[in-house]
Amino acid sequence: MIIEAFLISIILGLVRRGSVRNLARLPLRHTFLFILPLLLFGVIAAVARGNPALKPFARAGNMAQYLVMLTAIMLNLHIREMLIAGFGTFLNFLALAVNNGMMPVSLNALRIAGMPNALTSDAVRHVAVTPETRLKWLTDVIPVPLGHPCLSEVASVGDALVAVAIFLLIQHYMCALSPVKEPSAGE
Repeated sequence: MIIEAFLISIILGLVRRGSVRNLARLPLRHTFLFILPLLLFGVIAAVARGNPALKPFARAGNMAQYLVMLTAIMLNLHIREMLIAGFGTFLNFLALAVNNGMMPVSLNALRIAGMPNALTSDAVRHVAVTPETRLKWLTDVIPVPLGHPCLSEVASVGDALVAVAIFLLIQHYMCALSPVKEPSAGE
């Protein structure tokens, strides 16, 4: 959902005669803090998948990813769309936190999305929604069937908010009406 929001926003920005170069004006601070959670997820997935003894570390890593991402967002609240992204990220963190560091996913939503076998026993981030799942409405319960299991997904309310934030952020900077202000020689 997030990648799709990014791509659709870029395409719409081009249709609206925006410039991809304008995205360089994005006053993003501490960019590495946005990249670190992705790297952390990759390491967790590579090391912990298929190793039940590492599940507690994977759960802690899942929580750490969101804490780093929330920190990055808080350091960038001068960008108005970050408030929406922060709220969505916090909702995902909350769902993860109350469900022991794993994001519950609806098996019915997986079926509707055309991914009935996507949740495996060696998953390091997701577990099936059960009657014991807390805050079910914040978990991955929104099917996004895109016609192929590699493209389809199941998302959460938090994911949807982050996608909206990314879409709006790209539109805001890509289609900005004011030209880039170059500092004058005296500044």
